[in-house]
Amino acid sequence: MKKKLNIAFIWHFHQPNYQPDYDSDFLLPWVRLHASKDYLDMLKRIDKFENLKLNFNFSPVLLGDLQKYARGYKDIHLWLLIKEINDLTFQDKIFILNNYFDLNYKNMVLKRPYFTELYNTRANAKAINTQMFTSQQYADIMANFTLCWIDESFKNDYPVLVELFDKQKDFSLDDRKKIYDIQLDIIKRILVEYKNYQDKNKIEVSISPYYHPVLPLLLDFKNKEIKNYENLPHNSLYISDSKEQIDLAVDKYIEIFGKKPNGIWLSEQCVCAKTAELIAKKDFNWTVLDEGILSKSIKKEFIRDFEGNLENPFALNTNYRTKTKNPINILFADSFFSNLLNFGYGNYDYRIAANDMYEKIKTIQSKLQSSPREDHILTIALDGENCWETYQNDGSDFLDALYGLINADESLETVLVNEFIEKAKPDILENLKPGSWINRNFDLWIGESTKNIAWLYLTSVTNDFLNYKKEILEKTTNAKEKKEIKRLLELAHRELLVCQGSDWYWWYGEPNESRSDGIFDFLFRTHLMNVYQFLGLDIPQYLTVPLANATTRPLRNPICEISPSLSCYDSNKEWENAGLIFVPDGPTSNINRLIKNIYFGYDKKYIYYRFELNKNSIKMHYNQIEKQIAIYFTSDKSSCFSPVRFVSKNENAIYPIIKNQFSRELRFVFDNKNVSKLYLNKACPWGLWTSLQAKNSKIAYNDVIELKVAYSDLNFENNEFSFFIIDLSNELINEAYPQDALIDLKY
Repeated sequence: MKKKLNIAFIWHFHQPNYQPDYDSDFLLPWVRLHASKDYLDMLKRIDKFENLKLNFNFSPVLLGDLQKYARGYKDIHLWLLIKEINDLTFQDKIFILNNYFDLNYKNMVLKRPYFTELYNTRANAKAINTQMFTSQQYADIMANFTLCWIDESFKNDYPVLVELFDKQKDFSLDDRKKIYDIQLDIIKRILVEYKNYQDKNKIEVSISPYYHPVLPLLLDFKNKEIKNYENLPHNSLYISDSKEQIDLAVDKYIEIFGKKPNGIWLSEQCVCAKTAELIAKKDFNWTVLDEGILSKSIKKEFIRDFEGNLENPFALNTNYRTKTKNPINILFADSFFSNLLNFGYGNYDYRIAANDMYEKIKTIQSKLQSSPREDHILTIALDGENCWETYQNDGSDFLDALYGLINADESLETVLVNEFIEKAKPDILENLKPGSWINRNFDLWIGESTKNIAWLYLTSVTNDFLNYKKEILEKTTNAKEKKEIKRLLELAHRELLVCQGSDWYWWYGEPNESRSDGIFDFLFRTHLMNVYQFLGLDIPQYLTVPLANATTRPLRNPICEISPSLSCYDSNKEWENAGLIFVPDGPTSNINRLIKNIYFGYDKKYIYYRFELNKNSIKMHYNQIEKQIAIYFTSDKSSCFSPVRFVSKNENAIYPIIKNQFSRELRFVFDNKNVSKLYLNKACPWGLWTSLQAKNSKIAYNDVIELKVAYSDLNFENNEFSFFIIDLSNELINEAYPQDALIDLKY
């Protein structure tokens, strides 16, 4: 008799927070749209298959948002959908043109012929013109778009939906309100149905940390898996928040399902030893991670043949338990299946795709026949909502075919994770390595310049919050006032928890692009600004500027060593292999910026700088403005550190990086013709500075400023240090380069 293979399907549902504050409407519609297309449909499919058992995961913020929609909260798309067309403003129409065509053309648009005509008209337009559609056509665009996001399986539940699907044009306001009413009813059913199915033991529902934070980053920035971790803020601030993200998640789960969850899907399947210890202490029985983490942990690469079949599936198709004081059970997902489902099978006929996946499962089962274990498990865990847009009929045909093949095969059994873990003996995992579901590292959330500045913003606001909290609670003695202050502090702290979510950092910077990057940036900064509003404090100016405009990072690092002559000319290409900090022009800031570009490089004795000055700057045209540039250095081996001793004209305009402390300060002053000597200072106890001689360093000026700074003058104890640069004109902090993280140098 063939040995049975257990299969755990785990479908992950997650949407970030799209509200600018807790009680406002949503700026983006994706919770509502996926609710009517995916969440309930994925669950109810079980009814077709007698033996099918499935596992689902919800992020708690998504659960809360579904509850809000059920109570009547709306989003911008929805308000326009149910608005009288004659009341649509010019801005409303611009919004529709920019946002109501964001869906899969092949599998969603083309099935509605009239919508296809409207879509093509918009797609072929050379410029946005609100006159390209009539008022009725704007109504038809919104109605057709929304209908594309309702799964056709609901026609059996809502007879009026059949009429609406058949209708192509001339949608009335009453029609559009009916579409919303159907969506609203579907949303109200989702959580009730999931609880019913879990109570019947047909599914298991797990949870994630509340606002979907990457816990390893909150618990431990100082991890070699993180690029440039030395320049990131100290993150002991977030240890208690990590625990609270989990506690809030458990509370939300109990509220909906009436019991504690057994499993936790760590956000982005990101893990480290401290994270595993934390979730074990919080009484979770299991989690699921990507196969790449297992590969790192057991130092074994999983080799596949040209069809993707594992040569040796034994280690991957096994359940594990960590060898720690507080152990946690772990399943490791087969990422090959995740990739096929996400990016491959949607391009094939559903019958071919389903049979291919079934055959690959049977190949694994065949290879496991020689294993001494009786309880191998194949874990297929992935996003359960975003991939189906690439499939015909929203993936229904494919899933029905796949589930049907598995359900009819008595040697395959779909299982609930906790039930399997309770009866299957685990292998012991000696050493759990850190990483995530993608590239086995955390690079998609940290290390890149814009991502790092977002972390610096969060840390700066968190520090302001903690300092204010300590100060206000110490000086407030009136019981009634203290109660109100604590309420406001809780509201402010919730905003910080929101800003710990993974999605902000995923979409910031490279390489991801959401088509809504500006809205994500606005939401992130708005939540940080809300902290100050709750506390009655002035909002820092830097939070009012989009992060894309706040980031200045090297466009390139030095290619090789350089030793320029400080001739202040570049005819001999002395600086072509230097690193470059590009200072972007802005529509308003260009006239105020003193520096245009900064080159830097090094050799065995010196670090070199070349400052190209902005000739259009107002500072260059007025001699009464004292032009000054400072370079601040730091090294981990330094014995003393002191703060930047210059102030900003506006304290709220200080970028977070300036709040760090440094071990060396190098300054020079110049006008339109002359430059001063180099002034070098060293940090000393009590946050003070003392003078040093820059006897081996040199500066030159002729339209550009070039200098070489001798390592012997800096006198660091090792050959590694970091630096950043400030425009200190009139002895006020004007600009910092970069603004997000120090630049590291090792010579």
